[in-house]
Amino acid sequence: MLIAAATSETYTGWYVGLGIGFLIVTVVVILVGMILSQASRIGHQALDGIELMDDARDASLPVWDLQLINVSATSIWRSAEKARGLITGGR
Repeated sequence: MLIAAATSETYTGWYVGLGIGFLIVTVVVILVGMILSQASRIGHQALDGIELMDDARDASLPVWDLQLINVSATSIWRSAEKARGLITGGR
């Protein structure tokens, strides 16, 4: 009987340790699952954001064409000034 009591006390520590270990592993698995779920959600939101930014860029491309129009208008203005100078005799 003394041997049986000592053996059950020895195993009690093992059972408690295994239970704590199982609990820790379970908590870690739950946390990792939550992290992966949030990472997937963030990834999908980032892809949506990239698509919306592409749409915004496409919508703003005509603004960049204004620079080309400005360069052309300046060139025409300078050519007109030179032509006027030639016509008026260099004034």
